[in-house]
Order: sequence, then structure tokens, then C-alpha cells
Amino acid sequence: MDRWIRMLCFSVIWLGLSFNQSFSADQKIAFLRGAEFRRVWHHPVRGSLDPAPLRAVMQQLCQNPRLAWIIDRRMDPDQLLTCEPLEAPLSEFLPKQLKSIQADAVVLGDTIIVGPEAAIRWLRTLAEIQRTELLAQGRDAKLVQALSRPVELHWDDLSQPRILAVEVAGRAKLNLQGVESIPYDLWGSGDLVGLTPGEALTLLAWQYEMQLTWRAGGQPALSPLQTPVSVSRLVRIPEAQLDSVKSQFAELICDPEGKSHRVRGRVEELETLDVWLKGGAAPRVKPKPPAVDLRKRKFKLKVENAALLDILKRLKAQGIPIEWNEDTLIAAGVDVQFKLQFDLQDASIEELLSALCQPAGLQFRLTEQGAEIFPP
Repeated sequence: MDRWIRMLCFSVIWLGLSFNQSFSADQKIAFLRGAEFRRVWHHPVRGSLDPAPLRAVMQQLCQNPRLAWIIDRRMDPDQLLTCEPLEAPLSEFLPKQLKSIQADAVVLGDTIIVGPEAAIRWLRTLAEIQRTELLAQGRDAKLVQALSRPVELHWDDLSQPRILAVEVAGRAKLNLQGVESIPYDLWGSGDLVGLTPGEALTLLAWQYEMQLTWRAGGQPALSPLQTPVSVSRLVRIPEAQLDSVKSQFAELICDPEGKSHRVRGRVEELETLDVWLKGGAAPRVKPKPPAVDLRKRKFKLKVENAALLDILKRLKAQGIPIEWNEDTLIAAGVDVQFKLQFDLQDASIEELLSALCQPAGLQFRLTEQGAEIFPP
């Protein structure tokens, strides 16, 4: 009963927009696309939020305006969001709400993706990398054109992501290599709208620390994800602005190339630079997040027959500062694929690490930076 009371504590008002239709769970929603999607994504909303589950917040924000959305598999959809009342465009409102659980939101195609802050910062760049790789093939214009058309993917509860990846590839008449690397998993229902086949496969692979690459002949393959990733653009930067660019866009790498500069970085950083060079507002400098005292945090985690290494990667992707050396563990005879099963509710960091380490014969220690896991 308490859960449903908490779900009602979240309320949002769309300012200046009217939505007269509501939808039941079994109705097919005509999702917004293109300009209509972006009009709503950038439209102001006013909301207040007492603790409410992530899934309930997304339903409240997105169902009535008919926005497609998914939550990354590495996130608990029932974890509670907490935020002060806020009035802002949805594109700012939602990311600010998600800060309380170290998460963020980005848009691919006409779909909002919510994921761990540390992992999702690379998603749009990964999508752009596969797009440029495909264009670089350049041999089959018809193939490139076909793979540039948006696809829709809708799935029910208990769907398998490996089968979803095969379905996307099959629609595009592609033979996806490495699909067996996607582990057996069961997902809750979801919708992908307005993504190209390459973007959809990138999104599916990214949730398992993999990325999509294009081989000769335009055939897709999944490979282990290596971050950081970046894309580059040739940009004309006036000499008088070069020092300002280097100071205000510290994450970008600028190398002279002829009369221009080859600029490398994430897609979001390059977009912000482009706006600034055209006279837009200077970028907002994001302060470094304060150090998190793990001893004061509580953790909720349910694991059913999952490999130790997969759990560690998942926790790190969610922003929990856990460090380990896989080669050292293997050299010490540790089975990193050791299967674990536990259900923790409001657990301390020591209880979480004990549940991870003790069955596998590992040790851990807490440090000022986070936690370290090492062989006995």
C-alpha cells in the first residue's frame, strides 16, 4: 500500500500544452515523432516530487504526451527519485530529477533513454560512431539508404534482448555477428521509436558493455565496448576565440588542420561548441560531483544466478566506485564467472561487498575513493 501512496506523490503540469487522451496498459500508443516529439521534449513543465519510483515518474511524464521511453537494464526501475519542485523544459527537468540516483537521460531518434550517468554519457557518441562507419563503407548507396530509415520496436514483458537484436537485424536484412555475446536476460516491456537499425542495435549492445561496428560490405558486428570514445569534426575557430574554446571546453581536443581545427570529443560537447561559436550562450560548467561516502549509502540489489564480473561491471556503470583488476583475479585462481544469488534491501556497503566477495573467496577494503576488491 505504501508503494502506491508514494507513486501518487509525484505530480507534473505541462505548461501551455493540453493532452485530452489517456491510455490504458493494453492500448497501442501513437507515439510522437520528429518535430512533434522535439516540441514536447523542449516544452516547459512544472513538477513537484516526493519520493517516487523511477518507472512511475517516467509513466507520469511520458504516457499522456505520448513519448517513447526505456530504462536501461542496469537500473532498478523501482528505486526512488527525490527532488525539489522545479519548472523547466522537459529536456532539463528530467535530467535534474535523475541526478538524485546518479542517472541521466538522452534522446536517440524519437525515444528517451534513461541510464546510469557514468555510462549514458557515451551513448550518443557510440551511435554517431557507427553511423559514420556505415557511411564510410560507401560502396552500396541503396544499403546505406535502407539502413538510414527509422524502425520501430515494441516488446512485452519477459522479452529476450538477444531475440530483439536478431529481430532488428532481420528487418534490415543483416547478418549480425556476435549476437551470441548478448547474455540470456529478460526485459520489461518497452518501445523504441524513430531509431535507425544501427542506433537500435547500438542501444541494445551498450546495455551489455558492447558496441556495434560495421565490417566490409556493410555487415554489423558486436564487440566489447572500449571507453572513452569520441568523434571528430573539422571546425573553423577564429584565432581570437581559440583560447576561450580551450578553457571553456576542456574535454575537447583541438588540433590545427589547415586553416581549421580538428576537434574531438563527445557529440554533446561538439554540439555545445557549435552553438557557442554561432553566438549562443556560453556552456554551463558542471561542478564535479561531491565525493560520496559509501558508508552512508544504502543499497538495494537482487541478483539471481549472475556472474561476479557482470555484477561488478553493472555496479561500476551505475556510478559506484568499485575497483578491481580482472587479470590479477584470474591469475590468483578466482573464477570471475562465479554465479551469485542474493537479495539485499537497504544494505550497507559492507553488506553489499560481503555478499559479492565472500562466496567467491575474495576480500575487499574501503578507501577514500571508493572500494577495492582483491584476491585472498
